Amino acid sequence: MYLKNKKVLVYGLGQSGRAVAKVLKDNFAYVSLYDDDIRFFDQVGFDRDPYGKDYDFVIVSPGVVCRANKLLEHFRKRNILVLSELDFGYLLCRGKIVAITGTNGKTTTCTLVRDILKQAGYETFLCGNIGLPLSAIASKTTKKSVIVCEVSSFQLELSQFFHANVACILNVKPDHIDRHGSFEGYKQTKAKIAANMKRKDVLVLNLDDEEAKCMILHKKFQYFTKYYVKRGVCITNGNVCIDRKPIFSEKAIKLRGDKNLENVLAAVSVCSHFKVKADDYVQAIEKFRPASHRMEVVGTIDGVTFVDDSKATNVASTLACLDAFKKENVILLLGGSGKDIAYDEIFKQKPNIKVVICFGAERENIAKSARAAKVKTFVCEKFDSAVLKASRLAIDGDFVLLSPACASFDEFENYKQRGDRFKEIVLGLLDEK
Repeated sequence: MYLKNKKVLVYGLGQSGRAVAKVLKDNFAYVSLYDDDIRFFDQVGFDRDPYGKDYDFVIVSPGVVCRANKLLEHFRKRNILVLSELDFGYLLCRGKIVAITGTNGKTTTCTLVRDILKQAGYETFLCGNIGLPLSAIASKTTKKSVIVCEVSSFQLELSQFFHANVACILNVKPDHIDRHGSFEGYKQTKAKIAANMKRKDVLVLNLDDEEAKCMILHKKFQYFTKYYVKRGVCITNGNVCIDRKPIFSEKAIKLRGDKNLENVLAAVSVCSHFKVKADDYVQAIEKFRPASHRMEVVGTIDGVTFVDDSKATNVASTLACLDAFKKENVILLLGGSGKDIAYDEIFKQKPNIKVVICFGAERENIAKSARAAKVKTFVCEKFDSAVLKASRLAIDGDFVLLSPACASFDEFENYKQRGDRFKEIVLGLLDEK
């Protein structure tokens, strides 16, 4: 992609936008910046009137809301090319691309794929929604590289050119309805991961997920499942198998819960399309530890275990956490900012939920669902008071789970900041002992 002397607007100045701007400047493009957030107005290079300029193209960050966006409509009417950050990064990349999407489990699966391929001797890059934008690593890639890219619906929304050699759809549950308008709109956006696949490419699907298993968007596809199948990746007689051939024992998988088991099977399915030995799978999987804020045990105080699952920003993810701790007595911390999603499903079975503590902007909506299901419920306005309330209610043997089922933007910048605050409070309680 030729960038020298091109006039480019970078729309959205979060991490992705900053990475794009650096790449453009490194390639001698004329770069202008814009963001809907007025906090960026004083930044050098900020264009206060993007409507009045002629750009060669515009690169849009994932954080920019696209639906009913008047500025994007303006560019389209003037036939100015609008690129997603994902497209821009892809057009600069060399090597093979593994793209993984889904409502939940993307980060765990991507990291595990990277670890397995690295163990097998591949030159790998881990990027995308996981934190490092694709455009930030593009110049470092070679024909021998394997780029493992976590892809969100926000990144796919505007994408036109992005192409994965191996794509995987882990699961599809209601999420980001506030952004995409409906569950159907969300599904259609996820489906774009397979839009440009070629004959030799492979689409990996979860046979155990009602929505994902139906997304046969490419002729060459492969299923993974926790149950027996003749073709694909499955578990048979206590072994993880590829096309019925045992590869390694299920006992090598140390992660909690069925959803994490699905994540491992997805990673094996993706990696089965590369030259990977059985021992490579075993070594990578046995050494693997989930990233922070994903069912992470923070500590134990007087027999009470505190678990940080702040990454659970939707109902399906919270259900996965409850499943992983289904043998424990749970005090559940729920709340934050909403996504136009109902919470009733969390309380339908409620076998191990001892108490629910609701906090943040969605506290009353969650409390209404919990009380309708006759679950003992407390409401706190702020996050800190909710965590402290949980610590006072918990007794020896209880598990306090921060698995909020909501975004964090009412009190925090992101789920990481929320999880870090949870850890600070718990560690502070530990210090008092």
